[in-house]
Parts: sequence; structure tokens; C-alpha cells
Amino acid sequence: MMFFFGLIMFLCLVPTTWIYFFQIYPAKWKEKKLVFGVKNRSEFQEGETAQQVEALVKKHHTQALGIAIVVTILSALFLLLKGVTVQTAIWTIFIMIALVALVVPYYFGNKEMKALKRSLGIKSEAGVTYTDLSNASAVHALRPANVCIPTLLSFGVVIFALLVDFKVIPFGNNWFVGVFMLTGMAAMFFAIAVLVCVLAVILDRVKNEVVSADSAINANYNRAKKKNMADMFVIFLWVNFVFMVLWMVSFYFITEELLVMIALAVYMILLLSAVALFVVREKKIEARYEKEMTMLEDDDDLWIAGMIYCNPNDKRLNVEKRVGVGGTINLAHPMGKLIYVFAALAIVATIVAVVFLGMMESTPLKVYVKDGKVICHQLWDEYVIDVNDIQEFSQGDKLSELHMARIAGVGMPNMLKGKFFVEEESGCSVFLWRANENYIMIRTADRAYYFNSTSEDETLEAARSIESALSSR
Repeated sequence: MMFFFGLIMFLCLVPTTWIYFFQIYPAKWKEKKLVFGVKNRSEFQEGETAQQVEALVKKHHTQALGIAIVVTILSALFLLLKGVTVQTAIWTIFIMIALVALVVPYYFGNKEMKALKRSLGIKSEAGVTYTDLSNASAVHALRPANVCIPTLLSFGVVIFALLVDFKVIPFGNNWFVGVFMLTGMAAMFFAIAVLVCVLAVILDRVKNEVVSADSAINANYNRAKKKNMADMFVIFLWVNFVFMVLWMVSFYFITEELLVMIALAVYMILLLSAVALFVVREKKIEARYEKEMTMLEDDDDLWIAGMIYCNPNDKRLNVEKRVGVGGTINLAHPMGKLIYVFAALAIVATIVAVVFLGMMESTPLKVYVKDGKVICHQLWDEYVIDVNDIQEFSQGDKLSELHMARIAGVGMPNMLKGKFFVEEESGCSVFLWRANENYIMIRTADRAYYFNSTSEDETLEAARSIESALSSR
């Protein structure tokens, strides 16, 4: 199971690294509109300046290639890691470091290109924007039906899962029927579909780029780029829908977590294949119109490091990226500031969550009886059960033979906590250290509890204390 988790991370990071590398570090710089986020002018392609730019591009291309190779090798080695928390922590931090490291050569390349531009006496035309009035807002490539149909079908899967959980539609006698696991899973992928649908609409309506004084060329260029973008999103939505259906059907026959991990790996491969196809087609479009690009806005100074757009005079929130594909946020826009702050907080929250998981995995479980209450404690008191509320009490010594499935909570290789399906009973509260085969089951009026301590001796001592408390009620 841990191997497949690492494999999914590998399939997410490594292809993304190489796609990004080839996208932002092109070897043939003379054929591109931009060189490290700086407009590629004719002055850069003449005499000694061309040699300077060539050396600059080669240097940073080599640096980025080295980083991509190191990321790939380390990612392969991380497949050997043991322990879910160790894997989660290392992969989370490593992905952040890898993505930042990959853009460091680009940052310095942008800085050196701007310095070269200033040394040549070239001034940016800040505030000058070219607009093709003939096609100002007329060029779109996304057909609403193409994204609405798979999104609505995905919603249909959610409705189907909901009806299964309410037992309106028979779905066999599987344990997960009625615990809303199917509904939760379907809702998650439907949320992805809605997000993709919204992004498709937004990016289809970004300002058309002006590359030529010929309106027909501008229209064809923007239509080709938006068609390529729309096709990628449509593929995303259909892959998402088909995956939802297949996963739903597979649950009827197999409920192993291993199947889930394999299915997610296949899902990621298909989505990354769609991105790779998009990048290849994008390069072909740029190559097709390269000779006709005679008018490009010179707003180099409005792009921080050539990647982050910051223009207080531009009222748009979303603009087309200068590097990579898709759109980016205008940092100077009031909503843009909020989005960047939210993104920074999300990164911090992710790191905090990883640290918390590490603390949870390394902190032992403790169960004891105090002041007439059964207390399950790890980091804080998870469950506090009044002895007077206990209606049934029993002990077991074969925890591994219990049939359990997580509904909500934490499922780690060393412990289980939260709401679980246990022995065909839904909504059981679980607090178990998996290496300890001894466990206690108590039942109150509203639920059943399965719990133990990390130590077998502590578990047996807690059981004796509960028996004593029950006998003296």
C-alpha cells in the first residue's frame, strides 16, 4: 500500500517536472517569443549580443536539466521509503522544494535578460497594450455542451451513489452501502469536474493576444490556442467521468484499498497524458505562427521574475501566463492579493498538517479509567465515556481479524481512529493501535467503541478497571 502511495506521488511529480522543464527552458531560443520572460527582440539576435544570450540560455538550461534529473532520481529513491507519515512528510516537502528549485534558473535568467536589455538601452513600453478591435472578444473555442455534458453525467453518478446509500437502488449486500462512502467519493470527483469546467470557461475568455497587425492572423492564432486548451479540459472531464463510473462498478466486486491506489495511479497517468498532448500541440501552434508574430506587448517590467503578473492599471484578475500554459492571477488586483495570501496560508497549513500527522503517528495511545470515566487519550482526550452509560462490555485478542473499514477519520499502518464500519455495523468509534491484538469493545445507547492502548499490559489493565467499575455500579 505504501509503495502505491509513493508511486502516485512519483507519477504526479516526475512527469510534471519534465513537462514544465521542456515548456519553460526551450533549447532553440531564437524561435521563441520570450527569453526567460523577456520579449525576444531583434537586438538579441545580432552579433555579440546573440552570443551573450546563447551562453545565458545554455547555462540556465543546463542548470534546470540537472535539477530535473536530480528530482527524478530522488523521486525514484523515495519509492523505497517506509512508513506512511514519513512518506507523506518527505513527499510533501520535496514536491515544494522541487517545484521551487526548477524555477530558480528561470528567475536568474529573467534577471540577467533584463540587465542585458537595459545595457542595450532598450526601454520597456510600460502601459502600452495592443488590442485587435476586430477580435477584441469574439474569439472563443469552447463549446459549452462539450464541458456541460460530462459534468452533468458526473453529477448523475453522485445522484446514483446517493440513491445507493439510501438503499433506493439495490447494490448488493456490500458493507459500504448506507455509510455514504460512495457518495463522498463521487462528490469529490464531481467537485473536480466543476472546478475544471469553471477553469475552462474562464481561460476561454481571457484577452486575445495580439501577435500581428493582421486581424485574421490574430483570430486564427488565438482560436488555435483556445481550442487546444478547451480540448484538454474536455479530455479531463471525460476521464474524470469514466473513472467515476468504473470505480463505482469496481466497488460492487472488490473493496480492497489496493484497488483504490492502482485506480488513482491510472487516473493520474491519463490526466498527465492529456497535459503532455496539450503541450505538444501548443508547441506546434507556436512554431506555426512564429514568423507572423510581429507585434508583441513589451510589458517585461510588469512580470516579477517573468512569471508573476503585477499591473495595478490592469483591471483583469486573470491573464494568460507568460511562461507555461493556462492563466495566472494579477497580483496587483485586490482579489489577486487575497488569492496569493490564501495560497501562502494553504502551504503553511499543509506543512502544519504533515507535522501533526508525524506527532500523531509517534504518540502512543493510552486507555485508562479515572473518576468513573473511560478515557481514550492521544495528544488530547479523544473519547470520554461515563461508566454508567456502558450497556455492553467485551474483550478480544485478535484485532487483525476484525472486519473494519474507515468512514471518516485516520487510517495509518500503525493505528486507526475515527468513525469506522466494524463487523457489519456502521458508525463505530475506533481508537486502536494495530500492533496490539488485544482490544476492548463497549457499547452505549448511541454507539459501539473499539479501543486499546499501544501497550498490551495497559489494555488489559484498562479492561480490568472497566470490569471493576461496572461491578460496583
